[in-house]
Amino acid sequence: MAKGFMDVYKTYDTSEGYGNAWEWRKNFNKRMSREEAEEALGSDDPYDVLGIKRTATMAEIKSAFKRLAKIWHPDLNPQRVAEATIMMQKINAAYSLLVM
Repeated sequence: MAKGFMDVYKTYDTSEGYGNAWEWRKNFNKRMSREEAEEALGSDDPYDVLGIKRTATMAEIKSAFKRLAKIWHPDLNPQRVAEATIMMQKINAAYSLLVM
């Protein structure tokens, strides 16, 4: 089943409230597993998805991720939500694979 672009982030129980900032940040930074990322990317290369060279530094990877996320976020593309959602899935998956 296809995942939404926010499905790459793990969720946690909020029935007792949202917890403190440290818990929120720790859970927010959890990304999809390698298998989930590879499934979301399919045959696409993570470097090509982010538009970076294979010799890119972590700073360049992060910068490319943020730049593309600003362009392809579904909230910023109301006229093409389906396409933006698919691209954000790929961008999140590529970033997750490269920072693991």
